[in-house]
Amino acid sequence: MTSEQAQNAIRSEFRMISGCEDKQTSADVSNVGSFQLPDPAGRAGGACTSTLLNVLYRDRVRPDDKSFKELLLEMREILQSKGFTQIPQL
Repeated sequence: MTSEQAQNAIRSEFRMISGCEDKQTSADVSNVGSFQLPDPAGRAGGACTSTLLNVLYRDRVRPDDKSFKELLLEMREILQSKGFTQIPQL
């Protein structure tokens, strides 16, 4: 299969969410339970990832229900309310 055939056979779109701006660092949390995730079991994880999961689980959102911009803005709002200074980027 040629590269062109592969591109035509597999239609897809990708978006990447970065945990922070280039000049920042992404925070880790020692207990993701504060993000109201299902069955967090007190595990550690990334603040941005935990926030993303929180929004998706809370709203039971399918990918086409909420725009990436809406998702990103909600994530920023939650992180800021929890005292994190990182600003996720799309």
